[in-house]
Amino acid sequence: MSGVRMAHGFGWRRLRAGGALAVAAAAGAAFGMSLAHRSEAAQPAKTFEAPAGLILNYVRADRATAFESVAGRLVGALAGSESAGHRAQASGWKMYRALEPGPNGNVLYVWLIDPAVAGADYSAAGLLNETFPTEVQSLYETFNGAFGVGQALINMEPVDGF
Repeated sequence: MSGVRMAHGFGWRRLRAGGALAVAAAAGAAFGMSLAHRSEAAQPAKTFEAPAGLILNYVRADRATAFESVAGRLVGALAGSESAGHRAQASGWKMYRALEPGPNGNVLYVWLIDPAVAGADYSAAGLLNETFPTEVQSLYETFNGAFGVGQALINMEPVDGF
């Protein structure tokens, strides 16, 4: 009889542990889906609080050509825009590619923004949406899929005496 109780008790412990794991998995999946939705829906603005700035883009080597293509189209569209603000953004936007390999074999692209338009959003997602509303989804997927390590935004100010 005691052997039956032990097996029965062990079964309940397994059932409770399995239930707890199922609840944790469901909660984790729901949390993960909410994060994915937020990252697609609300990309953070990339604005500069200084006269100039850098955006470092770490791109997978096998996606470098696609990255350059989308970035070139974006800046070209800004330069030809009817919006004076977009034209001002494009006039100060230069892109450089590092000759040395970056972390994990990524290609480092540096966007030098000088002068930076105060308060203007330089996030590619928002600008692609504004300049290519009918193509934004495919362009964004190509652009976003090119990233390896990611991006970093750096505000720059001139040093007196140089």
